[in-house]
Amino acid sequence: MLKLLVMLLRTSRSSLLTTLLFGLASGASSAALLSVINQALARPEEERLRLGLAFGGLAVLAMFTRAGSQMLLNGMHQNIVMDLRRRLARQFLAISLRHLEQTGSHRLLSSMSSDTVMVGVGMTALPEFFISITIVTGSLIYLAWISWKMLLVVLGFLAVGGLAYSQATSPAVKLRQQVRQLENGLFKRFLSLMDGAKELRLHRPRRIEFLERVFDPLVRDIRGKWVRAENLFALASSGGMFVYMVIIGLLLFVVPLFSPVSQAALVSYTLVILYVQQPLNSILTTVAYVNRAVVALENLHKLGLTLTPENETPWALPPETPARLRAFQQLELRGITHTYRRENEDGSFTLGPIDLTVKRGELLFLVGGNGSGKTTLAKLLTGLYAPEAGELLVDGTPIRNEEREEYRQLFSAVFFDFHLFDQLLGLGSPEQLDQARHYLSKLLLDRKVQIQDGSFSTTELSQGQRKRLALLTASLEDRPFYIFDEWAADQDPSFKEVFYKEILPDLKRLGKTVLVISHDDRYFGLADRLLHLEAGRLTPLEQPRLDQVGT
Repeated sequence: MLKLLVMLLRTSRSSLLTTLLFGLASGASSAALLSVINQALARPEEERLRLGLAFGGLAVLAMFTRAGSQMLLNGMHQNIVMDLRRRLARQFLAISLRHLEQTGSHRLLSSMSSDTVMVGVGMTALPEFFISITIVTGSLIYLAWISWKMLLVVLGFLAVGGLAYSQATSPAVKLRQQVRQLENGLFKRFLSLMDGAKELRLHRPRRIEFLERVFDPLVRDIRGKWVRAENLFALASSGGMFVYMVIIGLLLFVVPLFSPVSQAALVSYTLVILYVQQPLNSILTTVAYVNRAVVALENLHKLGLTLTPENETPWALPPETPARLRAFQQLELRGITHTYRRENEDGSFTLGPIDLTVKRGELLFLVGGNGSGKTTLAKLLTGLYAPEAGELLVDGTPIRNEEREEYRQLFSAVFFDFHLFDQLLGLGSPEQLDQARHYLSKLLLDRKVQIQDGSFSTTELSQGQRKRLALLTASLEDRPFYIFDEWAADQDPSFKEVFYKEILPDLKRLGKTVLVISHDDRYFGLADRLLHLEAGRLTPLEQPRLDQVGT
């Protein structure tokens, strides 16, 4: 709870104080109403008109302050959730790409949608918790003023009830943690439903087995654990209500047998105890919300997300890459290695050690078998992956960790698993939009796609056409170094000619450095150098003669 309170004070200090003031005013007016009711029951009829006016005023005050407190809480809750999601989006980009890839998109989506809401609910429940604590404390002080002996009886039973509630709900909290972990798997299955829609429709046995042996057992497990957890909370809550009724029964029927108590004291005690029932329930509900929020925070921490501003470093860096980097003449990978576990295989794969020097303006082709590490090498070269050993140098000067973000701005890349944004984000100047329209025509897309308000009119295209739009976006970025990862694999033969014999030479004439990952051996003669990667080792290859290109 302390961690949530610190986060709340850091993000919503003013809203918290205002909400507390409204809530305390609501609680105070409600308590004053209780006092007026007690007085009205004890005073003669002629004094009730004055008490009735006070009752009416306090009722109006309680209504408005309660409504104001709830409205402030609603706004604060959504502000907190919005702030958490904005911060998570920034932290997703601040932590390492390799960590994100290993984590999996299903867990990230689950955290973005579920955990942020749970943390927000837990944080916004805290003001209500403190208001309820204040009301209960004030009510207990009032009861002690009436009869401290009766208060001891009440406190004893409340302590027993609280301990029993804690013991009863402990298994429920563990069940909720299990449900939250299962929900990560549920998001993964939902992604499989969407990404594998074609395959599931085409193969009935696969579809039936997916639904009956993969999906249905998971949702049944979630349902079972969720129901058991909520039933335990319901039983604990009902038990708490029973303890409450026992306290009232003791005060009304047992305590008077052993200690003389006035009728007025019994009435006051009964009214106050009935009144604090709602604040006590609010306290127990808040504890449950806080427990859920703590589980959500643990899930976020497992993803490497802290919900603190310290991890948002990329947004404090200069928007422009320093001239020293943009004017590079040579990039070098010296003794770089990177190890990762292969999918669906035992053991790990080590790329390197890699020694590679790339001079400005070179056109390099990188070839190798599937799984040889070509894309991983490209990610190391661009700074997307941090090497486990070795150095990345610009003109002989090593790139420090704090310079990695600036270094990455040297590159434009279209990776094999690229993502195409439907907006020209960061590329909205009039000159760039004019260039975009020119590229649409050059890439033979002007009849299918238009530029409207800085966005593509559609991205619902074939994979080859989507790659052309990704190439358009990369061209607009005008970076000194371009990387194309199997870009031509989805292009028809005529457009492969355009790519290799027009686009790549144009980039070279503009002084751009280009690395092309390719299997199109008929165009290898266009490269200044041909590199071969096999089993994590990089070696040069003899190039075909230029007059053999395209034959």
